[in-house]
Amino acid sequence: MVGIEWPLILFTVFAGAGAGVLVFAGVAEFFDASKKSRYIAAIVAIILLVIGGCFSLLHLGNPGNFMAAAANIFSFSPISLELIFLGLAVLVALIYLVLVNRESSAAKILGIIGIVVGLCFAYFSGHGYQVIEARPAWATPLLTFSYALSALAMGGFIFLAIQAIFKDEMASIKRIALIVLIVAVLTALAYLAYAATTSVGSAAALLWIGAVVIGGLGGVGAALYAYMKGNISMIYLGLLVVIIGAIIFRVVMWMAGDPQIDPFFHLGIDQRSLLTPPQ
Repeated sequence: MVGIEWPLILFTVFAGAGAGVLVFAGVAEFFDASKKSRYIAAIVAIILLVIGGCFSLLHLGNPGNFMAAAANIFSFSPISLELIFLGLAVLVALIYLVLVNRESSAAKILGIIGIVVGLCFAYFSGHGYQVIEARPAWATPLLTFSYALSALAMGGFIFLAIQAIFKDEMASIKRIALIVLIVAVLTALAYLAYAATTSVGSAAALLWIGAVVIGGLGGVGAALYAYMKGNISMIYLGLLVVIIGAIIFRVVMWMAGDPQIDPFFHLGIDQRSLLTPPQ
């Protein structure tokens, strides 16, 4: 019996969201977000990245596979780059946390570095699947961009939620909400393009309803309302729908990769094949 690799789904959801939060913490350096919000965002980013990393280790299964991953870390394959940028994201977030707490002017520099590192991780979290040409539903750049943009959408809404909880000025919240709206639109377009051009078999309805409509259009609507009206409730709703969309998109990806897949069991694949660069 084969099935979806849930540890990998949870890895890319948690770590992707953490990378997204790191990106928006850097963006917020230029949009008058409070010190408190940026500080809490750095903590949240670290927690999400570490949780994601733990799910990645769970996927490896045993110490032998972990050692194989460590041995190939500098092969610069898509998978090794994903792990490298995961580690860099945690490191940058930790340094950024210290600088924000000290109100150092260097926090802006680390914020920019955080944007770059976070974007790179979000990209490579999907690109590692795109290079597997044996699975046509994976071998498309639309998969990579859907992974990356969904991670940024989750991170953006999380940052807005932090601003709302710690009562940042509405002007700052609306500025960030505009950036989140742009990301949400791009995410919806990526989901739509993937759904329209990729054969996913029996999972098509789930992809259209769960990812395109709920995660994509739902995220756009929530971000638009939060930006136009400053409605805090829409921020929390937006966070919920983009998380749902991100998870469903990843589930559909695995289902499309194998028409016989069972969603409740692990995929019977050679883990080491994911840790070495393609020939």
